[in-house]
Amino acid sequence: MFSFVATAILVSCSACSSTSDFQPGEAEIVKLETQLAASRCVGDLDKWQRAYVRKQSIVENETDKFDRRMIEFTLERADGKRIVAGRKSMARYEDWAIAGGCSEPNCLFGGYVIPTDELILDCGGPS
Repeated sequence: MFSFVATAILVSCSACSSTSDFQPGEAEIVKLETQLAASRCVGDLDKWQRAYVRKQSIVENETDKFDRRMIEFTLERADGKRIVAGRKSMARYEDWAIAGGCSEPNCLFGGYVIPTDELILDCGGPS
């Protein structure tokens, strides 16, 4: 019985990582950016400020853990002044959010499921 419970706990946490690992790896970002560039909603990535993080755990006492299977992203259309095109550098998980007041089509939010290479982006029609 003990080994079954221990195995279940290990499996449930195997996709999670620690607080310091909220940023996805370069290879994962490249796959996501390939999908984004092909989307009719996004297209040329040089027109967007982009921020990527691993999905935060939804388990009640694990808000400092991140799911290695999914990336969440925010895109904000670059204006060349306040919003600079390119990947946004982040020191903390909280830095990835876009300041309030930005909506489609100038801001896009979504996710990327790593194991299935699936882009989740609703921008008013087929992507």
